[in-house]
Amino acid sequence: MRDQIDHITNVCRKEYSKLTIYLCFLPILFFPTCAGKDLKLQGEPNRLSELPYYGAGFQVSASRIEKEDFEEIRKDLKNELASRAPKDRIEKWKEVSSINGSEGIYILFQIVPETRVLPEFLEFQFSLNDKSSEKIWNYYIQTFTARVRNYRFSALPFYGAFGYPYQTVPPGVYPSGTIFYDSDVITTTEHIYRFLVRFPKNALISNSSNKNFFQVVTPTKSILRFEY
Repeated sequence: MRDQIDHITNVCRKEYSKLTIYLCFLPILFFPTCAGKDLKLQGEPNRLSELPYYGAGFQVSASRIEKEDFEEIRKDLKNELASRAPKDRIEKWKEVSSINGSEGIYILFQIVPETRVLPEFLEFQFSLNDKSSEKIWNYYIQTFTARVRNYRFSALPFYGAFGYPYQTVPPGVYPSGTIFYDSDVITTTEHIYRFLVRFPKNALISNSSNKNFFQVVTPTKSILRFEY
């Protein structure tokens, strides 16, 4: 009699559901409502000489910040301040609390490298239509994104014996079985460096025929230009 081992093949029906969970360390994650506020980058940043610093997949962006955005921005800045606790933290806390958007023109610049980077690689200079910035607040955010994928499958009962044909269910019986659930989690991490930049109110060109440009000079003097 020939030995034979039959493996039961479960007839599985998989149902996928995705759940995105954002877990943020201090400061609290905040993405301003930038629909219509994003500035258009001129050219491609992947040709910058800083590529070894930030990694091939790094991203940059800039957006206009208006008064309705400042409630959440103040929270982010306070969380950053509390995590670092500098000597002049009381004065800085009061300064952050007083920001309301009426002091000038605000732009938020953001860079997302592949890993955390050294402070020397984050020494940016900013200008708006060749006018230098009045004030810069910078802060760091780390985000974890978890995608949960759920599985649902049915394990059918086995009928038969070794060495003979088997059936997963008796003839004429509709297949059914115990329902099992399983899931796995896929996580990704992002390191985000943000710079809230303030310019004087007269930095913008009011003439509609001329374009406004926000310029970022990188640590190695490369230039990023955004159309305002």
